[in-house]
Amino acid sequence: MTLTDLVTSADCLLIDFDGPICSVFAGYPARPIAEEMRALAQKLGGADLARPFADLPFDPLEILVAVAAVADENLLREVSDTCRDAEVKAVASATPTPGAADVLRAAHAAGRSVAIVSNNSGAAIEAYLHRHDLLRCIDGIAARYDGMDPRLLKPNPYLVERGPTTARASRDAAVFIGESVTDIHAGQAAGIPTVGYANKPGKHQRLTEAGADVVIDSMHAISDALHSLSAKSTR
Repeated sequence: MTLTDLVTSADCLLIDFDGPICSVFAGYPARPIAEEMRALAQKLGGADLARPFADLPFDPLEILVAVAAVADENLLREVSDTCRDAEVKAVASATPTPGAADVLRAAHAAGRSVAIVSNNSGAAIEAYLHRHDLLRCIDGIAARYDGMDPRLLKPNPYLVERGPTTARASRDAAVFIGESVTDIHAGQAAGIPTVGYANKPGKHQRLTEAGADVVIDSMHAISDALHSLSAKSTR
């Protein structure tokens, strides 16, 4: 199967946010956010949880999942809110992915709906799209929301399965574009074809080995395929 085959057969493009659309933590790195979340979890978790929380990873999303496994509802909400607010702050200095905006505009020109499917906060995603005047190119957002169980984040298929619904599209004619192995696994679990976006050295092989239907090295490949469809439809 080729990228053109996937784009031609898809009525709805599901696109991950951090990577395919922008680099969320380009200006406000994830590590200080994780450190703040760890410190908050240790402070509010009490003596029983202080030690296990000291060993939490320096990844904000992994911290959310770890806290959800042992903390009560109030502590999880405090840590989740901190993560959400930090992501909203981070997207103000996020770096746009080359070709991403063209993909969104070309998808609409070709009659495809688009939904963002992301483990990041929906509030942060909306803030970024609004800031870059791209919100009008999006039909739906399936992302982390307040009160959501972090264990439903990808690689769980929950968000990928919600994506077509948010765009009022059928999952049977959707394709998911993601940049991580967990994205590919989530797409496979949802029964939706996947395109791996290899934006860093070594990723092409990892995404291929994970089973992505197609792996690309540039988002321009998708916009080129969409532009070709539009050109054919006007002949």
